[in-house]
Amino acid sequence: MKRVILILLFFGLFFSCSDDDDGQLFDAEIIGRWDWVESTGGIDGRTDTPASTGNQIVIEFRAGSYKKYVNGELEEEMTYKLEEGESMIFGKMAVMIIYQNGWKQSIERCDSKLILHDECLDCFRNEYTRE
Repeated sequence: MKRVILILLFFGLFFSCSDDDDGQLFDAEIIGRWDWVESTGGIDGRTDTPASTGNQIVIEFRAGSYKKYVNGELEEEMTYKLEEGESMIFGKMAVMIIYQNGWKQSIERCDSKLILHDECLDCFRNEYTRE
């Protein structure tokens, strides 16, 4: 029963913001610094937050450049590009961030939130707010 409730909550959050239906998401919409709020998913359906992990995570997008800071320390830096592709999360074409290492995330924007969905089975929905 707990799993059913988690799934319903996940889909409620999942559909509360819209993905970019017309495929017109541009770099300018993700450019900036974003504070991590939570990540939900995985095979166990867990939710990780700064409070539960003890980590403050900030991601930063600049034109074609991505950086990830954990507790103020640069942990990851690489290039990225935006492309439209078939999303296994949305079941249709979606705008995705494709990182230099090949990792893909589909994008949702909702007000000051950036939601990045890992494009794999049992992966995570990662929510950020603009700094």
